[in-house]
Amino acid sequence: MPSITGPVLDQTTPALARAWHAVALSGEVAAGPAATQIWLLGQPWCLARVPGAGLTAWADRCPHRLAPLSAGAVEAGGIRCGYHGWFFSVDGRCASIPATAPLEPPGRARVEIPWGLTERYGVVWMAPQEPASPLFDLPEWDDDSYSTGLSEVVRTPAGAALLVDNFLDAAHFPYVHAATFGTTEAASVVDRGIERDGFDVRTTFETWYREGGRTQPQLLTKEGSASLTVRLRLEFPESGTVIAILFSCTPERAGQSRVYKLLARNDLDHDPDRLKAFIEEEDTILREDLSILERYDHECVPLDRTVEIHTRADRLSLAWRRLMADFVGID
Repeated sequence: MPSITGPVLDQTTPALARAWHAVALSGEVAAGPAATQIWLLGQPWCLARVPGAGLTAWADRCPHRLAPLSAGAVEAGGIRCGYHGWFFSVDGRCASIPATAPLEPPGRARVEIPWGLTERYGVVWMAPQEPASPLFDLPEWDDDSYSTGLSEVVRTPAGAALLVDNFLDAAHFPYVHAATFGTTEAASVVDRGIERDGFDVRTTFETWYREGGRTQPQLLTKEGSASLTVRLRLEFPESGTVIAILFSCTPERAGQSRVYKLLARNDLDHDPDRLKAFIEEEDTILREDLSILERYDHECVPLDRTVEIHTRADRLSLAWRRLMADFVGID
């Protein structure tokens, strides 16, 4: 296979700092003296619940000797480096240097903090820089008629952008997902037209879905943005079932992504056993995708349309790639 030339989206594309990313489960960031190290776009960060300030993040590198702050201790108002005791407040400013007290720390003694940090749906989301697209909502999550859950959070060597490109695709269903929901009726890909509004792109596919031995038509709406998060809504006219999914892929570093899949469904009647079975099925579906994507010899998505051969069935994926080319700043 020839090498991929031209612009790509990969695990460290700088423009992706201007997007919201799922970086941890809320439960992975505990209250207490220890910070949680996470990786995003090839850079380490640390997360903590600071007494009196709440959820906080800093770049995980003290400017003094570049020691990881996550090896230090969280205290009221900030975090103390475990190497020489420098203390950084929640705004990233160094508030004290024990070795030179009572002198004021130099003004440039600061640690980077993200533009945005929030918790939603049991997940911590971070935007290192001001994002071009808002964080997707999943309104079904807060609708009492829906049962909700989080699929298994998976770490994979597959590229995050490749995962998103796959999730926007509909032509692979009968082949990759033949053992779960894929059906031969879905081989022909029919969409209702591509809609783009700024950094948002979507379409609705008219396709088919197999579940429990029954094949039925579905209206599948997929929506992407200037991010590595995709929103889906599966509607089944015959049964009235609706499934909503928020799928977010985190480019932690080269050769390492993390996948979050938030699920909501309106026909489970809050039955824990049925919800468990649904989540396990979605876990299987993701493993089917990874069985292909983890075999790639690259982890990037080309933004040059001449690198691959495309068909009409690829219209949504291509529209998202054009959107991302605009976002990255490629003509």
